[in-house]
Amino acid sequence: MVRRYFGIPLHEDSELPARIASFWESDGDYYPVRRFPEARPCHGREEIAAFLTEFRAAWDGYRLVLKDARGISDDRVFVHGRIEAEGRASGVKLEGDIYYCCWLRHGRFIRVEDHLTAKGALHALGVTGETLAAAGLSV
Repeated sequence: MVRRYFGIPLHEDSELPARIASFWESDGDYYPVRRFPEARPCHGREEIAAFLTEFRAAWDGYRLVLKDARGISDDRVFVHGRIEAEGRASGVKLEGDIYYCCWLRHGRFIRVEDHLTAKGALHALGVTGETLAAAGLSV
């Protein structure tokens, strides 16, 4: 489920509300990277869809490449991706790794946090170590 959510590219922003409804609990919480413009905690499907629509509108060619997703426990998943985009108005390039902490309930997202480092994401998930290997999670 997590791989499908992060691995399927969105072709149009109009797909976002349906995608959120399919993968998120109605009372889910999303915490985007605080350094992103206009970042704010979102509660519920409508706020999550609204924030992601606004965020994507600021970027041309936004693309998330899924690099890894692995279960930490039955209800927690670590995701590593790479973002590539260009600012629609500014032309500034956005390129870099991003890490997601996902908490699930009944196979749907109840909470997702974005992090800029693997260490930060692993810590948020309650895992000790700065890397997957140090945490004993490497393949």
